[in-house]
Amino acid sequence: MYQMGINLPGISDGQADMVLLKIMQMAMVIQIVMVAVGVLVCFFGLKLVRVLSVFAGLLIGCGIGAAAAFGLGFSGTMIPVMILLCTVVMAVLCGGIRRLGIFFVVLLQTLGIAASLFLPGAKDLTQVLLVLGIGAAAALLLAVLAVMKPELVVVVVTGISGGLSAGTAAAALIGISGNMWAGYGISALAALVGIWVQFMMQSRKIGKNERVYAQRMKGQVSRESEVEKARKILEEEDEEEEGSHRKGTGKSKAGRSIDGEDDEDDDITIISEEL
Repeated sequence: MYQMGINLPGISDGQADMVLLKIMQMAMVIQIVMVAVGVLVCFFGLKLVRVLSVFAGLLIGCGIGAAAAFGLGFSGTMIPVMILLCTVVMAVLCGGIRRLGIFFVVLLQTLGIAASLFLPGAKDLTQVLLVLGIGAAAALLLAVLAVMKPELVVVVVTGISGGLSAGTAAAALIGISGNMWAGYGISALAALVGIWVQFMMQSRKIGKNERVYAQRMKGQVSRESEVEKARKILEEEDEEEEGSHRKGTGKSKAGRSIDGEDDEDDDITIISEEL
């Protein structure tokens, strides 16, 4: 307003400069926070999905609570109580139930992407409503797909959303926010890198889990083979003991037969000598 020559009532030029300076400082802080949050969501959206689910539950619960309070005709302190109750319940549900949290995360992130990309070009209320309607339909479709394929959809949506937030805020920080395509270019580059990084981390996680499972199965197979070898060794020892027992029995029978023959020969010799 100062640059446009609009004088605020009751505020001098020095005070207007101070107000504008404070506003610019606040805007810079907000843009820095947007860049940091956008980078985190872009590069670690899948890992932070539980935290994002809690924040999504807070927003959805706040909206549900407000709608319920005004729809039921509450007044006074019942309105904030209803809003707080619905907010806490939805935050707990979204944080505890993973697929429910992912559903609302993808829903809100997709709505934000549609609003950031298409609302700046809307010229009247009809176009705004059209953009919001198409964005809501696309967000609902992606949210349903996220329930069935959570990792794939979450990586893509959080990569685009985080990249768009970081790119537009970074463009504003370096002073090229007036060039819309420059901001979109930075956002697209950040989104592509973030999606690639998230897929790489997910593939490493899957590979690590597969190696752990393979080692576990290998250990189980080796234990089974050792048990089988021990069982075979015990069976062989039992067979050897049975064989030696049988041989000893045969030898004793043979000895008894030989002794019997000797006794008979002695009897015959004695009888012949007496004759």
